[in-house]
Amino acid sequence: MSSQINDLVAMRDTQSLYEIMTEDEEWMNQLDAAEGLVKLGDRRGYEFIITATLSDDEEILEVAKEIIESPALAKMQREIEDERASEHRAYIESAKKRLQKGGKVFRYKMVYLPAEALMNNDPLSAGFEVPALDHQGLEGWEVINFIPKRGGLLVTNADAHFTGAYFILRKELTADDITELDAM
Repeated sequence: MSSQINDLVAMRDTQSLYEIMTEDEEWMNQLDAAEGLVKLGDRRGYEFIITATLSDDEEILEVAKEIIESPALAKMQREIEDERASEHRAYIESAKKRLQKGGKVFRYKMVYLPAEALMNNDPLSAGFEVPALDHQGLEGWEVINFIPKRGGLLVTNADAHFTGAYFILRKELTADDITELDAM
C-alpha cells in the first residue's frame, strides 16, 4: 500500500479513499484505496475488492485475492454474512407468520435447460414434452418467464443460434409448507 493511502487511512479519510478507488486510473491505487476502506470498516471497499475478483486480468486477480486473505477483509466478510443470515431468518419468520394468517408466500428459482433437453421430440407431434419442467411442475413450481440463450454457430455473432433457456420458476407456499421454509 502506498504511503499516500497509508496516510489517508491514518487520517480516517474515507472520502478521499473512496475517490481514489472510483476515479484513479491506476488499478493498483484503486485496490489499495479499497483495502484502506476495508481497514476503516467501510463496506464500499469490500464490494470493490469482491468485484475485482471477477476481472480477466491475472495481475488484478492476484492482488485482489491477496487482499481477500487479509484479516480485515475476512472479519468484514464474516460480519456481512452474519447480517445477511440474520436478515434471512427475519424474512423466514415473517413469511411463516404471513402463512399462518392466510397470506401468500412465494419462492423463486431459475433453472437452465440446454436446447437438447427442450427439443428432444418430434416437432410435428402433438407438442414437446419437457421432462425437467414436468418434474418442477409436479413439485409445485410454475414457469413464470424464460430467457433464451444464444450462442455462435460459426465465428461471427451473426450466426447465433438457440442453445437453451433459463426458466424463472415460482412456487406458492401454503401453511402446510412451513417446514419447507425452515430448510431455507
